[in-house]
Amino acid sequence: MSETTLEQAVETFALTGVRLSDAALEKHWQWGAYDSEGVRFAFFLTYQELRELATRTAAQRAVQGSVITPAQRILGQHHAAYMDLRGILVGVDEDELDRVPAEGEWPLRAVLGHIIDSEQEFVTVIRYALDRYRSGDGRPLEIPEPDEEEVEDEDDSSQETLKQILANYEMLHFQILYELASISEDELRAPSFFWEGYPMEIRFRLHRFDAHLRQHTIQVEKTLAGIGHQLHEAEQLVRVIYGALGEAEGARIGAWEMNADQWRDAAEVITKRATEIV
Repeated sequence: MSETTLEQAVETFALTGVRLSDAALEKHWQWGAYDSEGVRFAFFLTYQELRELATRTAAQRAVQGSVITPAQRILGQHHAAYMDLRGILVGVDEDELDRVPAEGEWPLRAVLGHIIDSEQEFVTVIRYALDRYRSGDGRPLEIPEPDEEEVEDEDDSSQETLKQILANYEMLHFQILYELASISEDELRAPSFFWEGYPMEIRFRLHRFDAHLRQHTIQVEKTLAGIGHQLHEAEQLVRVIYGALGEAEGARIGAWEMNADQWRDAAEVITKRATEIV
Protein backbone atom coordinates (compact mmCIF):
# COMPACT_ATOMS: atom_id res chain seq x y z
CA MET A 1 0.00 0.00 0.00
CA SER A 2 1.50 3.32 -1.07
CA GLU A 3 2.06 6.09 1.45
CA THR A 4 -0.37 9.01 1.45
CA THR A 5 1.43 12.29 0.82
CA LEU A 6 0.50 15.44 2.69
CA GLU A 7 -0.97 16.99 -0.45
CA GLN A 8 -3.11 13.89 -1.03
CA ALA A 9 -4.30 14.03 2.57
CA VAL A 10 -5.26 17.69 2.25
CA GLU A 11 -7.03 16.99 -1.05
CA THR A 12 -9.00 14.18 0.59
CA PHE A 13 -9.99 16.47 3.45
CA ALA A 14 -10.88 19.29 1.06
CA LEU A 15 -13.03 17.16 -1.23
CA THR A 16 -14.80 15.76 1.82
CA GLY A 17 -15.43 19.14 3.40
CA VAL A 18 -15.95 21.52 0.51
CA ARG A 19 -19.61 20.56 -0.02
CA LEU A 20 -20.62 20.94 3.63
CA SER A 21 -23.42 23.41 4.20
CA ASP A 22 -23.27 26.12 6.85
CA ALA A 23 -25.66 23.99 8.92
CA ALA A 24 -23.35 20.98 8.62
CA LEU A 25 -20.43 23.10 9.83
CA GLU A 26 -22.43 23.81 12.99
CA LYS A 27 -22.74 20.12 13.87
CA HIS A 28 -20.89 18.82 16.92
CA TRP A 29 -17.26 17.81 16.50
CA GLN A 30 -14.80 17.51 19.35
CA TRP A 31 -11.04 17.63 19.59
CA GLY A 32 -9.73 17.39 23.14
CA ALA A 33 -11.35 20.10 25.23
CA TYR A 34 -12.57 21.90 22.09
CA ASP A 35 -16.18 20.79 21.76
CA SER A 36 -18.27 23.89 21.13
CA GLU A 37 -17.15 25.22 17.72
CA GLY A 38 -18.63 22.53 15.51
CA VAL A 39 -17.20 20.83 12.45
CA ARG A 40 -15.65 24.08 11.21
CA PHE A 41 -13.06 23.74 13.99
CA ALA A 42 -11.69 20.70 12.12
CA PHE A 43 -10.83 23.04 9.25
CA PHE A 44 -9.10 25.58 11.46
CA LEU A 45 -7.25 22.85 13.35
CA THR A 46 -5.98 21.47 10.04
CA TYR A 47 -4.96 24.97 9.01
CA GLN A 48 -3.11 25.50 12.29
CA GLU A 49 -1.27 22.18 12.01
CA LEU A 50 -0.11 22.98 8.49
CA ARG A 51 1.12 26.41 9.58
CA GLU A 52 3.01 24.81 12.43
CA LEU A 53 4.53 22.30 10.02
CA ALA A 54 5.70 25.17 7.83
CA THR A 55 7.38 26.83 10.82
CA ARG A 56 9.05 23.61 11.97
CA THR A 57 10.29 22.83 8.48
CA ALA A 58 11.82 26.28 8.02
CA ALA A 59 13.46 26.08 11.44
CA GLN A 60 14.86 22.62 10.72
CA ARG A 61 16.37 23.87 7.46
CA ALA A 62 18.23 26.55 9.37
CA VAL A 63 19.50 24.04 11.94
CA GLN A 64 20.73 21.64 9.25
CA GLY A 65 22.44 24.37 7.23
CA SER A 66 20.07 24.12 4.28
CA VAL A 67 18.93 27.73 4.46
CA ILE A 68 16.45 28.67 1.76
CA THR A 69 18.02 30.63 -1.09
CA PRO A 70 16.60 33.81 -2.69
CA ALA A 71 15.50 31.83 -5.77
CA GLN A 72 13.79 29.21 -3.60
CA ARG A 73 12.04 31.92 -1.61
CA ILE A 74 10.74 33.48 -4.83
CA LEU A 75 9.53 30.08 -6.00
CA GLY A 76 7.85 29.67 -2.61
CA GLN A 77 5.90 32.85 -3.27
CA HIS A 78 4.85 31.45 -6.63
CA HIS A 79 3.83 28.18 -4.98
CA ALA A 80 1.70 30.07 -2.45
CA ALA A 81 -0.15 31.73 -5.33
CA TYR A 82 -0.55 28.37 -7.08
CA MET A 83 -2.02 26.70 -3.99
CA ASP A 84 -4.39 29.63 -3.43
CA LEU A 85 -5.77 29.11 -6.93
CA ARG A 86 -6.04 25.37 -6.34
CA GLY A 87 -7.97 26.05 -3.14
CA ILE A 88 -10.47 28.25 -4.96
CA LEU A 89 -11.11 25.61 -7.63
CA VAL A 90 -11.77 22.66 -5.30
CA GLY A 91 -15.50 23.39 -5.22
CA VAL A 92 -15.88 24.24 -8.90
CA ASP A 93 -17.94 21.82 -11.01
CA GLU A 94 -17.05 20.59 -14.49
CA ASP A 95 -20.11 22.28 -16.00
CA GLU A 96 -18.80 25.67 -14.86
CA LEU A 97 -15.61 25.40 -16.92
CA ASP A 98 -17.04 26.84 -20.14
CA ARG A 99 -19.75 29.14 -18.83
CA VAL A 100 -19.16 32.71 -19.98
CA PRO A 101 -19.62 35.32 -17.21
CA ALA A 102 -20.49 38.15 -19.62
CA GLU A 103 -20.18 39.01 -23.28
CA GLY A 104 -16.53 39.45 -24.25
CA GLU A 105 -15.16 37.92 -21.03
CA TRP A 106 -13.24 34.68 -20.66
CA PRO A 107 -14.69 31.48 -19.22
CA LEU A 108 -12.57 29.54 -16.71
CA ARG A 109 -11.12 27.33 -19.44
CA ALA A 110 -9.64 30.35 -21.21
CA VAL A 111 -8.25 31.86 -18.00
CA LEU A 112 -6.61 28.61 -16.93
CA GLY A 113 -5.29 28.00 -20.44
CA HIS A 114 -3.70 31.45 -20.47
CA ILE A 115 -2.08 30.86 -17.07
CA ILE A 116 -0.58 27.54 -18.16
CA ASP A 117 0.60 28.80 -21.56
CA SER A 118 2.19 31.87 -19.97
CA GLU A 119 4.05 29.86 -17.35
CA GLN A 120 5.32 27.50 -20.04
CA GLU A 121 6.68 30.54 -21.87
CA PHE A 122 8.19 31.97 -18.68
CA VAL A 123 10.10 28.78 -17.88
CA THR A 124 11.25 28.45 -21.50
CA VAL A 125 12.72 31.97 -21.40
CA ILE A 126 14.40 31.33 -18.03
CA ARG A 127 15.75 27.95 -19.14
CA TYR A 128 17.33 29.48 -22.24
CA ALA A 129 18.84 32.39 -20.30
CA LEU A 130 20.25 30.01 -17.68
CA ASP A 131 21.77 27.72 -20.29
CA ARG A 132 23.31 30.73 -22.02
CA TYR A 133 24.75 32.09 -18.77
CA ARG A 134 26.05 28.75 -17.49
CA SER A 135 27.64 27.69 -20.78
CA GLY A 136 29.13 31.08 -21.62
CA ASP A 137 28.86 30.09 -25.27
CA GLY A 138 27.98 33.60 -26.46
CA ARG A 139 24.69 32.60 -28.07
CA PRO A 140 22.21 35.44 -28.82
CA LEU A 141 20.06 36.76 -25.98
CA GLU A 142 16.91 36.23 -28.02
CA ILE A 143 15.52 32.69 -28.24
CA PRO A 144 15.49 31.33 -31.82
CA GLU A 145 12.06 30.94 -33.40
CA PRO A 146 10.66 27.40 -32.96
CA ASP A 147 10.24 25.05 -35.91
CA GLU A 148 6.79 24.89 -37.49
CA GLU A 149 6.44 21.26 -36.41
CA GLU A 150 7.01 22.23 -32.76
CA VAL A 151 4.27 24.86 -32.98
CA GLU A 152 1.84 22.42 -34.61
CA ASP A 153 2.46 19.82 -31.90
CA GLU A 154 1.29 22.09 -29.06
CA ASP A 155 -1.39 20.50 -26.88
CA ASP A 156 -5.02 21.47 -27.39
CA SER A 157 -6.87 21.76 -24.07
CA SER A 158 -10.21 22.75 -25.60
CA GLN A 159 -11.72 19.33 -24.86
CA GLU A 160 -10.04 18.59 -21.54
CA THR A 161 -11.98 18.36 -18.30
CA LEU A 162 -11.20 20.64 -15.39
CA LYS A 163 -9.56 17.71 -13.62
CA GLN A 164 -7.30 17.07 -16.62
CA ILE A 165 -6.38 20.75 -16.94
CA LEU A 166 -5.44 20.95 -13.28
CA ALA A 167 -3.43 17.72 -13.50
CA ASN A 168 -1.45 19.14 -16.44
CA TYR A 169 -0.92 22.40 -14.60
CA GLU A 170 0.27 20.55 -11.50
CA MET A 171 2.83 18.64 -13.58
CA LEU A 172 4.14 21.87 -15.11
CA HIS A 173 4.16 23.69 -11.78
CA PHE A 174 6.25 21.13 -9.93
CA GLN A 175 8.57 20.79 -12.91
CA ILE A 176 9.20 24.53 -12.57
CA LEU A 177 9.85 24.27 -8.83
CA TYR A 178 12.26 21.36 -9.14
CA GLU A 179 14.08 22.70 -12.19
CA LEU A 180 14.59 26.28 -11.02
CA ALA A 181 15.27 25.67 -7.31
CA SER A 182 19.02 25.42 -7.98
CA ILE A 183 19.36 28.96 -9.38
CA SER A 184 22.13 30.82 -7.56
CA GLU A 185 22.27 34.47 -6.49
CA ASP A 186 24.63 35.29 -9.37
CA GLU A 187 22.35 33.56 -11.86
CA LEU A 188 19.40 35.67 -10.70
CA ARG A 189 21.22 38.65 -12.21
CA ALA A 190 21.72 36.99 -15.59
CA PRO A 191 19.97 38.73 -18.52
CA SER A 192 16.99 37.21 -20.30
CA PHE A 193 15.11 38.36 -23.37
CA PHE A 194 11.35 38.10 -23.97
CA TRP A 195 8.69 40.18 -25.70
CA GLU A 196 9.70 43.53 -24.10
CA GLY A 197 12.50 44.07 -26.64
CA TYR A 198 15.21 44.55 -24.02
CA PRO A 199 16.84 42.21 -21.48
CA MET A 200 15.53 41.69 -17.94
CA GLU A 201 17.17 39.83 -15.07
CA ILE A 202 16.15 36.23 -14.38
CA ARG A 203 15.13 37.50 -10.92
CA PHE A 204 12.39 39.55 -12.59
CA ARG A 205 11.24 36.54 -14.60
CA LEU A 206 10.93 34.41 -11.46
CA HIS A 207 8.84 37.04 -9.71
CA ARG A 208 6.54 37.22 -12.75
CA PHE A 209 5.27 33.70 -12.01
CA ASP A 210 3.73 34.89 -8.74
CA ALA A 211 2.52 38.31 -9.87
CA HIS A 212 0.98 37.04 -13.11
CA LEU A 213 -0.77 34.18 -11.32
CA ARG A 214 -2.19 36.50 -8.65
CA GLN A 215 -3.51 38.75 -11.43
CA HIS A 216 -5.41 35.93 -13.06
CA THR A 217 -6.54 34.39 -9.77
CA ILE A 218 -8.48 37.62 -9.28
CA GLN A 219 -9.88 37.08 -12.78
CA VAL A 220 -10.92 33.54 -11.77
CA GLU A 221 -12.74 34.96 -8.73
CA LYS A 222 -14.53 37.52 -10.93
CA THR A 223 -15.42 34.82 -13.44
CA LEU A 224 -16.92 32.61 -10.75
CA ALA A 225 -18.93 35.52 -9.40
CA GLY A 226 -20.08 36.32 -12.95
CA ILE A 227 -21.47 32.79 -13.47
CA GLY A 228 -23.19 32.84 -10.09
CA HIS A 229 -20.70 30.80 -8.09
CA GLN A 230 -20.19 32.62 -4.80
CA LEU A 231 -17.74 30.85 -2.49
CA HIS A 232 -19.67 29.64 0.57
CA GLU A 233 -18.07 29.16 3.98
CA ALA A 234 -16.75 25.62 3.47
CA GLU A 235 -15.11 26.66 0.19
CA GLN A 236 -13.48 29.61 1.90
CA LEU A 237 -12.21 27.33 4.66
CA VAL A 238 -10.74 24.95 2.08
CA ARG A 239 -9.00 27.87 0.37
CA VAL A 240 -7.40 28.85 3.69
CA ILE A 241 -6.18 25.27 4.21
CA TYR A 242 -4.63 25.15 0.74
CA GLY A 243 -2.86 28.40 1.52
CA ALA A 244 -1.37 26.83 4.64
CA LEU A 245 -0.31 23.77 2.67
CA GLY A 246 1.35 26.07 0.15
CA GLU A 247 3.35 27.72 2.93
CA ALA A 248 4.49 24.34 4.27
CA GLU A 249 5.49 23.07 0.83
CA GLY A 250 7.19 26.35 0.04
CA ALA A 251 9.42 25.91 3.08
CA ARG A 252 10.61 22.63 1.57
CA ILE A 253 11.64 23.85 -1.88
CA GLY A 254 15.18 22.69 -2.55
CA ALA A 255 15.12 20.45 0.55
CA TRP A 256 12.36 18.12 -0.54
CA GLU A 257 12.72 15.48 2.18
CA MET A 258 13.06 17.86 5.12
CA ASN A 259 11.10 16.75 8.24
CA ALA A 260 9.82 13.67 6.41
CA ASP A 261 8.58 11.95 9.57
CA GLN A 262 6.54 14.97 10.67
CA TRP A 263 5.06 15.28 7.19
CA ARG A 264 3.99 11.62 7.23
CA ASP A 265 2.43 12.06 10.66
CA ALA A 266 0.54 15.16 9.53
CA ALA A 267 -0.77 13.35 6.44
CA GLU A 268 -2.03 10.49 8.58
CA VAL A 269 -3.81 12.81 11.02
CA ILE A 270 -5.49 14.84 8.28
CA THR A 271 -6.61 11.75 6.37
CA LYS A 272 -8.20 10.34 9.53
CA ARG A 273 -9.87 13.67 10.25
CA ALA A 274 -11.46 13.67 6.80
CA THR A 275 -13.42 10.55 7.76
CA GLU A 276 -14.53 12.19 11.01
CA ILE A 277 -16.16 15.23 9.44
CA VAL A 278 -18.38 13.32 6.99
